[in-house]
Amino acid sequence: MGCTPEDLVRWLPQALGDLYPNSTVVLDGNILLSAKIPELQIEGRSKPSRKIALLDIPVLDLRLKFAENWTAIQCETALKRFDLYTRRGGG
Repeated sequence: MGCTPEDLVRWLPQALGDLYPNSTVVLDGNILLSAKIPELQIEGRSKPSRKIALLDIPVLDLRLKFAENWTAIQCETALKRFDLYTRRGGG
C-alpha cells in the first residue's frame, strides 16, 4: 500500500466498519489493535519508499487474514470495503 502506518491506523475504523473492534493490527512489530478473538488479523511492515522524480511514496506491505469460519463471500465483502476506503488517487 502507498501509505504510512499512521495513515492506515487513521483509515481503519471506516475501512473495517463493524469488523474494526474484532480485529488485531500489528505494524512493524507494534500491536496497535488487539481483539481477544479476532475475525481479522492485519500484519504489516514498512518498506523503503518509492521515488518517482520528486515524489516520495511511502510503502506498507500488509497481510490480511480472516477467521477460518468466514466464507469466501464474507471475505470478499470485507476486502471490497477495505479497498474502497484505503484506495487513494488523484486526477
